Amino acid sequence: MNEPYWWYVLFVRTNTEKRVVSDIADFAKVNKLSNEIEAFVPESEVYYRNKKCRDIGKQYKKRPLFPGYVFIETDMDSQSFIKNFMRYIHSSADVIKLLRYGENGDIALTEDERKRFEYLFKGKRCVEHSQGYIEGDKVVITMGPLKGNEGSITYINRHNRYAIIDSEMFCKKISVKVALEIVSKQ
Repeated sequence: MNEPYWWYVLFVRTNTEKRVVSDIADFAKVNKLSNEIEAFVPESEVYYRNKKCRDIGKQYKKRPLFPGYVFIETDMDSQSFIKNFMRYIHSSADVIKLLRYGENGDIALTEDERKRFEYLFKGKRCVEHSQGYIEGDKVVITMGPLKGNEGSITYINRHNRYAIIDSEMFCKKISVKVALEIVSKQ
């Protein structure tokens, strides 16, 4: 998408995320919105514990990174977005609300927050699994989106192959589960 662009976040009923994404695409087409609009649900890879699935070579599946949230990427500024989308937001039974920053009421993610997520997604709208090792009390990530973000890891479950990382969204700290395979402990 061409600069400048913004990300807006809708809080929706859980398990309706894909329907809301489809509804937004239909709404934009029916209302002939000329702006670039892409609704998506950020995903994260999760390790399969099922031996049958691992035997066929599928070790990871995708799940929503933030269940109950739909992101909208568009080149519309906040005023244009509200003007064009509030009718949809108020008429949809699946959308609970448009997320806003506390007292100032801004609705778009800050550029820093957006760029942090884009770094983790690597252009795929999915946080793929990472791989690393433990050296003493330190985690060293050798590949994947967590490489260089070792400081954001707050918990590692080696058996189930995931890590909990802290991130920020709408000026709040949130914990997110992402796939991490620790291949050795030294």
